[in-house]
Amino acid sequence: MKTKIYNHPEKTAFTLLLILAAFVLTTSASAQTTYNITAASTWSAKLPATCTNCTINISAGVTLTIDQAATCQNCVFNGGELSMTSQTLNIQYTGSQKTTFFNGVNFTIYGDNAKVIVNAPLSLSGSTFTFNNASSFTTSYQVDLDASRVNLYENSSMKSTGSSTTEINLTKSSEIVIGNGSKTSNSGFTVSGPTVNIYKDSYVVLGNDNNYYYDWAAYNAYNNNGNGNGNANGDLVSYSTASSTMNCGGSYPHACSGPYLYGPASLTVSGTVSGNVLPVVLVGFTAEKNNAGAIVLNWDTKMETNASHFEIERSANGSSWTTAGTVQAVGNSSVQSDYSFTDQDPLPAVNYYRLKMVDLDGRYGYTEIKVVRNGLVSKVSFFPNPARDYVNVGLGETSGVQVTVRLISQSGQVLQEKKAAAGAGATVTFPIREYATGLYILSVTGADGTHESSKLMISRS
Repeated sequence: MKTKIYNHPEKTAFTLLLILAAFVLTTSASAQTTYNITAASTWSAKLPATCTNCTINISAGVTLTIDQAATCQNCVFNGGELSMTSQTLNIQYTGSQKTTFFNGVNFTIYGDNAKVIVNAPLSLSGSTFTFNNASSFTTSYQVDLDASRVNLYENSSMKSTGSSTTEINLTKSSEIVIGNGSKTSNSGFTVSGPTVNIYKDSYVVLGNDNNYYYDWAAYNAYNNNGNGNGNANGDLVSYSTASSTMNCGGSYPHACSGPYLYGPASLTVSGTVSGNVLPVVLVGFTAEKNNAGAIVLNWDTKMETNASHFEIERSANGSSWTTAGTVQAVGNSSVQSDYSFTDQDPLPAVNYYRLKMVDLDGRYGYTEIKVVRNGLVSKVSFFPNPARDYVNVGLGETSGVQVTVRLISQSGQVLQEKKAAAGAGATVTFPIREYATGLYILSVTGADGTHESSKLMISRS
């Protein structure tokens, strides 16, 4: 009996087309798309809300502003400045597990509701993440800091979750700085499961007695620069902070309750030591415009240890900084010392200021950031507040300047957005009858780079 062979060329061609389409889709899904940011830009103008397999190259001195809720999957960030205010950045992987890389990037985060949520392995190389206000940083996979720094300033927080095999590696003089020496800071770092590995010349620093490190597990110390993959010299030592009595009771505001460790303290390769590597303890820092149009900075220190000097740094966008002046420090003191600096030629729109506190060995810490506005947004008003059915936003006196006005929920969702030209008597009105009672945020961003946010209470009473 002979077997009949049926030849269907149209079916064969169709099958080949399906295979080819699947190959093209698979290839295109994994290919990297490169975005070159060569001038100040916003995420919404340059990148999709969800950017998958993206390489984002930001030129030196250029700022990319994340102005909307954004997601980055399998991304690489190279160079330049990132800035975000009251938005959420989700970092993820898609497909097989992949690391998100930040190489030589300065990322500054503002706003009580700003969030960086990382659900992928994360690598920072020569980069700095600075969290201000009550912003938050959440990670759930391995985090590698290589010659990098995470600053948790004011009331910001970092939380890392995972199993004991999830590593947080600080190598090559990396630091997680909790607080900036200011006594008003309540920032903290919570480790819930992962293993923290600290290598030579790297630190976790607690600035004051309200800053905390929370971790039931011991951290590992390696007395070399390391690469996060173990220590061939076998000089691993583990140190527990869970039952520490350091900086508790007596004149300190906290009882000793594990696993909290309160500052001032530092986690080093030699164990946990009292005090921190910041050269000064700051008790006050203000920046105000005087009647002559200059901006006067005043600050006080409660304690100085081998302090060298203060560098007054100024920025137009909160990300790219230049040195506006230098003031010599007292050096060593256990009493209050008062300092002042006047910027006689401030920028025409918005001025961000911070102090770089430098010690004799070249180590340094930063203060929180102060903002003084000379431009459009300083003339904005909000009324009524509390509001019931509507809220008006008065847009100042500068004629013809474009502004973007947003009504934002406490979770960071943009509920309404309007663009308008500012001018004498110009007003934008938002209807708010559909929103529940509670706190909201009114945000105004001017074309001149100025920005202002104000809390709005919606009340039905």
